[in-house]
Order: sequence, then C-alpha cells, then structure tokens
Amino acid sequence: MNRQTLADVLQSTNQTGSYTLATVLEGAEAGSQLLLRDGDALWQTQSAELLQRQLAVLQACTATGFLTLEGQRVFAERFGAVPQLVVCGGGHVAAALVKQAKLLGIPVLAIDDREEFAQQLRAAGADTVLCAPFAQALQDVPGGSETYFAVLTRSHVFDLDCLTRILQKPAAYVGMMGSRKRAALVHTQLAELGLPQERIDALHAPIGLSIGAKTAQEIALSILAEIVSVKNSRQQTEGFSPALLAALEQQTAPAVLATIVGRHGSTPREEGSKMLVLPDGSAVGSVGGGIMGVVPGVMGVAAFAPPLDDAGNSVKAQAALSDIVGRLNLNIFHPRKSILAEQA
Repeated sequence: MNRQTLADVLQSTNQTGSYTLATVLEGAEAGSQLLLRDGDALWQTQSAELLQRQLAVLQACTATGFLTLEGQRVFAERFGAVPQLVVCGGGHVAAALVKQAKLLGIPVLAIDDREEFAQQLRAAGADTVLCAPFAQALQDVPGGSETYFAVLTRSHVFDLDCLTRILQKPAAYVGMMGSRKRAALVHTQLAELGLPQERIDALHAPIGLSIGAKTAQEIALSILAEIVSVKNSRQQTEGFSPALLAALEQQTAPAVLATIVGRHGSTPREEGSKMLVLPDGSAVGSVGGGIMGVVPGVMGVAAFAPPLDDAGNSVKAQAALSDIVGRLNLNIFHPRKSILAEQA
C-alpha cells in the first residue's frame, strides 16, 4: 500500500472502528490489498478484484490469519483503534500516570481546569492537554472502543461532573480514584441521574489493581496495570501505531515495512507487529528481539541499493532477506511462521 494513502486514511478517521487489511500473497494479484472499516471497503489497490469478489468472506473474518480465496492465500489482518488514555485531573498521581503511560507508548490526552496543573501535565509528557472546565473539555473527547478514561480529580463534585459525561461515551475502560465510600456515593448519584446501570456497574472504582500502593508513582502503576490488563484481555493485533503512521507520512524515500503474519513458540511479538526499515538502516517499531535487531541494518544497506531485478526489486535486498529467513529458519508466507516484507 502507498504509505501516504495508508497514513491519510487512518489519520483522517482517527482509527475509530474495527479494521481488516487483506493482502493477496500469491498468484496474478499478489500484493493487491483491500482495507475494510467495520465491514465497509475503505481503500483498495487497483488490482483487488479477487478481494472484491470475496468481500463477504473478508467481512465475516473475526481474527488475524491466513485465508484461502479461490485457491490463493490471503493474509487478513484485524486491528482496531489505537489505544488512548484520557486523564481527568492534574495532581501528582495524574502526572505520574501520564509519565508511565508514555513509557508504554500510549497516547495521552489530559484535562485540568487550572493552568499551573495543566502545565504539569504537559511537562509529564501528555500529547494533548486541555485547560478548561472538565465538562466543557470532555465535549471535545469522542471516546471509542480503545479509549481509557482515568478520573483523578481533586473533588467529588468534579468526579461526578466527569463521569456524567464519560459514561455517555463509548469507552474501553472508565476508572475513578477515591475511597470505597466515595465510590459507593458516586454509584448512587450516577444512578439517580439516569445513567445506564450497566455502565455504572462497569466503573472501576476505586481505580487500579490492589497492590498496596502508597506513593503517587505506585498508585499510577496500579492504574496502568489495570488498564493494560483490560486492553490485553481482548484479541487484537498491533495495527499501525501513531509513531509508525507519523514515520510513514514523513518518509519521502522508499522504505520497507515488515509485518509478522504468523508466530510459533515463544516469540515475543504478536501477529500484526510491524517494523518500518528506513534507508539509513534505522527502524520504527519492532518485530522482535534477538537476530531481528540486526535486520534494520542489513535491510537498510541492501533494500535500497541497485541493481534491480525485472520486477523492480533490489537484488541485494532479496539476498539479505533470504539470508535472514535462512538464519531464522523461516519460510516467507509459511502459514505457521512467516514475515511479510513489502515496499512501503
């Protein structure tokens, strides 16, 4: 797929919804692709006739893996929205939570109505900081299937203000900091306001896993651990991270996108993990450790060097990839363990 097209499509939609990216791996249409969002065709290459004919099969696909369509193997990658953490409040716990979330590469939007605390959230690394009354700021936060809300305000009144609006939005997780007594009071008041009972019952309050946390940093760790537990409890692939999309959008020279399409044994990364290899040998993202750590350097030297074969592929890149495949005992597009490398 043209990297700019992909970046434009996913950035413009903010990756809301559920996506399926189908790629034909063999035959006359090898390399053709079709991108679906919530079952609807969003983008395709000009030669995606096979995928169009088999649209109903792709729409019924619920997991990442290989499909055989009209005798040809197709890799269907399922992924959802990029996870986003929304932090309401700007105190010490909120700042610690922002810092730790950024260490995990999670985009963070933070809200506080006081400029000095908003500045503290910026200093902690929040990607976006809204300095406005909570109710007003939350009007501009749409929520979504991968949005995680952490309500860490300084007052019960503000907690209620935030939750009244958040529980009317789609969300993967909603948590509120406070004592069990405070949480029980909030449950009662939310019910009196007519909020859906199933949403109230799903509220994580008190927020975080019970690890005996004492300090702001430990409380933040307990919150993030609970969020990660919820996030990873659902089957998903990594899709296209904000860093990868940004790199695809900014890169003007040819690049190589490596995607894990199958795994076996104790490999650390899941299907859908991606690594963008740039001409200088640097990489964005990772498809694993060990020998894969040398792949960017090898591919960076080889993938962009002439001469080219009849199909326009770098001869040195093909040799480098074959060497890597041999040393890893891989068979490209093998259904059990394989790496898909494509020109990005």
